Amino acid sequence: MDLDLRLVRYFVAVAEELHFGRAAARLYIAQPSLSAQIRHLEELLGTQLLVRTTRRVELTPAGVLFLAPARQLLAAASEALRAATAPAPVRVATIVDGLDTLPKILREMRRLHPHLDVAQGIAGMPRQLAEVQADRLDVALGRRTRLPVGLAGELVRFDPVRVVMRADSSLAARDPLPVAALGSARWVFGSTEHTPDWVDFVVGFLREAGVDPGPVRCAQVPLSAILEQVSELDGVSAWPVSCPDPGFGLVVRRLVEPTPVFEWELVWRRDTASRPAVTAMRAAARAAADRCGWLDPGLAVTRAAA
Repeated sequence: MDLDLRLVRYFVAVAEELHFGRAAARLYIAQPSLSAQIRHLEELLGTQLLVRTTRRVELTPAGVLFLAPARQLLAAASEALRAATAPAPVRVATIVDGLDTLPKILREMRRLHPHLDVAQGIAGMPRQLAEVQADRLDVALGRRTRLPVGLAGELVRFDPVRVVMRADSSLAARDPLPVAALGSARWVFGSTEHTPDWVDFVVGFLREAGVDPGPVRCAQVPLSAILEQVSELDGVSAWPVSCPDPGFGLVVRRLVEPTPVFEWELVWRRDTASRPAVTAMRAAARAAADRCGWLDPGLAVTRAAA
């Protein structure tokens, strides 16, 4: 037997109201039509569900047993409908966990588009761009770069880069620090496999200031691995404003001459520009940038030359 969900919904309404008039008003149908539909359901089931008198409506023992699974059936149908018609989740990634750029954008997303779910991942920008090209990500979020054909991007943040070191380091007494003063420091980088673009960015601004960082000592993600190596090696590492507080025993110092700025870019496929996931993320990124002052012209002035 294929149960008509409409009949089941009618029964549940009468069972909850124990009154045909109130149930009919709740369902926006005429009372005689509701009575006829309940009788039809009982005929289909081959059992009486309700006892009707001029004064009251009561559930029969069969009606009592039928009510709970009937409610479950309606709930399951509603969930199936919601799953089938709900917008696809926004697929987005960022370069490393712990940075605050994506969380602040997603906070704006929840405010502007509370109905949209988000599927979030972590990947270096080269991999993210490949995933966007393959339509396995709706948007990428990472370092601004020359984009492959078919992709479009929008600058969302200037992120001044500082340096993290041990609090007892001889360099910690200076704030700000000229980049050239870090020539003899032991540098710790991110993962060349995971975020080669970040490593290239750091090596680039160091060499621009005449600093040879020596062998690239790589830490694996998460950020805690970089901080552990900074502490153990008495080293230093680039630490953008978007990074969290490094914690006990470590300090962050500003960099000057130059003050490097990491440029965050949101990237999508040109042929998906009108997709709700893309338009929602772009709107959320702009809102976050406005709220947090990420694109303040004063920050742009401090950028290192490309």
